Amino acid sequence: MKKISIFLFLIFLLSVYSFAQDSTYARKIIRDLSSPEMFGRGHSYKGDSIAAKYLANEMRNLGLLPLQVDYLQRYSYDCYSFEGPISLFVNGKKLVPYSQYRVFQASINSKNHQTVLNKAKFKRQMNNGIWVYGVDQLDTYSPISQASNVPLYVEILESALPKKVKKIDLNLPIHYRENYQTQNVVGYVPGVIDSMVVFVGHYDHCGTMGDDVVFYGAHDNASGIAAVMDIARISTQRKPYYTVVFMLFSGEESGLKGSKYASMNPLVDYRKIKLLCNLDLFCGGDDGLMFFNANSENTKLYYDKLVELNKSMKVAKEIRPRNNSANSDHYYFSQFCPSIYLLSMGQPYGGYHDPKDICESCGLSHYNDYLSLILKLIDFN
Repeated sequence: MKKISIFLFLIFLLSVYSFAQDSTYARKIIRDLSSPEMFGRGHSYKGDSIAAKYLANEMRNLGLLPLQVDYLQRYSYDCYSFEGPISLFVNGKKLVPYSQYRVFQASINSKNHQTVLNKAKFKRQMNNGIWVYGVDQLDTYSPISQASNVPLYVEILESALPKKVKKIDLNLPIHYRENYQTQNVVGYVPGVIDSMVVFVGHYDHCGTMGDDVVFYGAHDNASGIAAVMDIARISTQRKPYYTVVFMLFSGEESGLKGSKYASMNPLVDYRKIKLLCNLDLFCGGDDGLMFFNANSENTKLYYDKLVELNKSMKVAKEIRPRNNSANSDHYYFSQFCPSIYLLSMGQPYGGYHDPKDICESCGLSHYNDYLSLILKLIDFN
């Protein structure tokens, strides 16, 4: 029986490698998810729901079976959306959003950054209670997503401020959404056995900073979702040996909300999961792959195997190990089953939490090799 099982899985692997050598499908998914019609896949104009509908339809077209009705695991949380015209005038001069000023929430920044704000040369509280700070370098943008009692503030590039600030006019179209309805997208391909390999990633991104700034999120994380969906496409070509489960999460940019909800409301038996693999930030890759949760007792063997595979396949410059971290959607699942997180290192891509993170900047020259490497990892017993 074991010989038959190995034979069946080798057939599956042969089919995998025959179908995996073309990044055309992945590029299509990246392009569609990072299009203006998705509104940055955040809370603004319910861009995350538009993306979820697209991905559920894609699962249906590929022939995946749903893990929930309509492939959607629905849940909710409180958040902000940032819809409408945004403007900031200093002494009558209009500043450019994102490149000259950005909007943040205090809770999502480190204590070190709070120290920077406290030492800012220019700071002023507006009539609406929002603080404005002058900084020599703008922080990385994070979405307006936390609870309503968390203060907002605005960073303005010091070089954009006049020597004497007489008047500031600020318009921020921020809307508080209580019990905001969102969803994870979940499907599976039944295998010869019910032991599972699970592929996950987050499809949401930072949405918009008003109507003038859209965070398209090609690298983060349309690219990871493209790889997960490509594996789904490959898995439907021939019956796989393992059952292959696919979970695409919303709410990652708001604090891993979708993956936390999914982990606490399981749709599969964790005892049957051989490995859960989270793919995030999958463009570029000139410098190799980073492997999170490489040193845990139930995942180190997968790191070691991937390193050995890479030595023979010679596709990644480096497989860099990292300890487990609450930095992406594998984290909550790692409490219940072997869970790893892989991301690409190095260029080319359009930036991190940047409006320039667009499909055209998303390099896929390493994509086929890295996908083959990951798929071959499944063959490890």
